[in-house]
Amino acid sequence: MSDATAGKRVRFGNWLPTTKGTLGGLTLIGWAMLLTGVMVMVVCLVVGWWLAGILAVLAGVVGNALFIVRWGDPTAGRTVAARVWDRSVDRKRQRAGTNHYRTGLFTELPDDALTALPGMLSDLEEITGVDGEGEEYVLLHHRKDSRNPLLAATFTCHPDGTALLPQDRINAQVSEFGGWIASLSRDTAIEGAVIVVDSAQESVDPLIAKIDGEVSPHAPAAAQRQLREGARALPPAYADVEVFTSVVWSVHELAENVNEAAADIAAKLPNHRALLAGAGAGSPAVATSQDLARAVRVAYQPERSREFGSDDLAGLPFRMKVTQAGPDEFHDDQRRICYHDGVASMTAMMVAPPQMHITEDFLEVLFRPNGKFLRKRTAVFYRPLSPGAAIKAAKKLGANARRNSTTATGQDDEMAKYRRQLAKKTELELMTGASMTAFAIEVTVTFEPSKRGIRNATTELKNILDGTGIAYRFVETDAAAGFHSTLPLGVLPWAYATAIQGVTDRTD
Repeated sequence: MSDATAGKRVRFGNWLPTTKGTLGGLTLIGWAMLLTGVMVMVVCLVVGWWLAGILAVLAGVVGNALFIVRWGDPTAGRTVAARVWDRSVDRKRQRAGTNHYRTGLFTELPDDALTALPGMLSDLEEITGVDGEGEEYVLLHHRKDSRNPLLAATFTCHPDGTALLPQDRINAQVSEFGGWIASLSRDTAIEGAVIVVDSAQESVDPLIAKIDGEVSPHAPAAAQRQLREGARALPPAYADVEVFTSVVWSVHELAENVNEAAADIAAKLPNHRALLAGAGAGSPAVATSQDLARAVRVAYQPERSREFGSDDLAGLPFRMKVTQAGPDEFHDDQRRICYHDGVASMTAMMVAPPQMHITEDFLEVLFRPNGKFLRKRTAVFYRPLSPGAAIKAAKKLGANARRNSTTATGQDDEMAKYRRQLAKKTELELMTGASMTAFAIEVTVTFEPSKRGIRNATTELKNILDGTGIAYRFVETDAAAGFHSTLPLGVLPWAYATAIQGVTDRTD
C-alpha cells in the first residue's frame, strides 16, 4: 500500500508482520501446553501421584522449549524442533549422497539428460508457442507435484533506471507497478510471481584487450594511439544488470490439461507485458530458453558472462536449452555454503519486512551491483491473497496486537497500539477494494571459494541486509534449495515445501 502527494516521493507502509503474537514470550499454544501441565499436576498431587504431577509440568516446559520458544533473535530465531528437523534432513541427504551432483559423460545420468538441472528442477519441461500478438513464448512446466503442476512465464525486463527521471515520473511508475501487483490477486489461477535482479560489476580489461587486438596495423599511427587511449580512459568497471519477472500459474486452476492451460496463459501474456512496461520495465519480452539457460550457466560460474559476451561479438550466439543448463558440479554438504563450478555461494532470506515507511529506493542496495561479490541475485517473491484470506490476516494482526497490549513491566506497549491501528486501517482499505499480497526476499551472492572469500562475502552481505532494516537469516541447511530458488525459473519456495516443513514453519 502506498500514499502519494503531488511533487513528493511515494512512501510505502502497512508492512504486516507475520510472526505469531506472544504473551510473555509464549504463544497461545505454548500457554495451553504449560497450563495443561499445571492443571494435570494439581490433579495428580490431590490423588498423591507426585511423580506424575512433576512429569506433567516438565512436559509442558519441555514442549515450549522445543516447539514454541524461538532461540536467538526474537524474529529471525528458530525453534529447537525446526533446527533438529533441518539437521536430520541434512544428515539423510549426506547418507544418500544427494548433496553431491555432477553432470557429463562420466556420470550415471541418462543419455538424454547428461547436463540436466539438479534436484526437482530436472523435471522442468518447456512448452513453446506464439501468443495473440504474434510473439513467441516459452513456458516452464514444473512437474514436481502431479497434484498441483505449475506453468511459469519469465519476462526479460530492461528497467529505465531512475537516476535521470523526474520524481513525478518515478511516482507514476511506482503506482503502475502497484497496479501490476494488485492484478495478481485478480487472477485466481496465479500461484505467485518472482522478480529476480541479477547483477555484477565487470572489469573493462577484457574489452580493452579486445580493442587492442582488433586495432588494424594499417591504420594511421595517430588513429591507433587515440583508439588505445580512448579504451584506457573508460571507467575501470561497469554494471552488468539483468532483470527477470516470472509469473506462475496453477494448471488445474486454468484448464483440464497442460496444453489448454498453456493456451490460456498465452492470451494473458500481452496484458502482463503492457503492465510491466508501464511500471518502468522497458520493453518486456518473454524470455527464450536460451536467455534462461545463459542466466543459469552464468549463475553457476560468473566468469562465463565474459566468455558468452566475447562469443556474441564474434558472431557465435549462445545456443542451449534451459533444461540442459545444469552445472558441471554442485556440492552443498557444508552448512550455509554451496560450491559449484569452482566458486561458492550463500543465500540469506527475509523473515520480517522493515517496520517503517520506506521510499522506492530504500531497498536499492539489495539490487545494485556490488564489487565485493562475483555475482549477486536478489529475488522478490509475491504471493497474492484472496480477499477472504487478506481480511483474515488483518484480523489476526489486530488480535495479536491486543494480546501484546502491555509489556512485561505492565506498561502500555506503543508498538502494539500502532499495530492495532494498522490492522483497523488495513481492514477498511480491504473492504473498499484494496488487495493484499504477501512478499519475501532472498539474496544469493557468489564469491571465491576461500576462507577469505567466505569471510568477506559474509561480512558484506550482513552489512547490506542490516542497512535495509529487514530481519533475515541465512539458509544454513540445503543451501542448494536457496541457490536455485533465486534463479529466474519461476521457482516458488512454498510450492516445493514438504508437509513436515509446513508443520515446523507453523511452530517456528
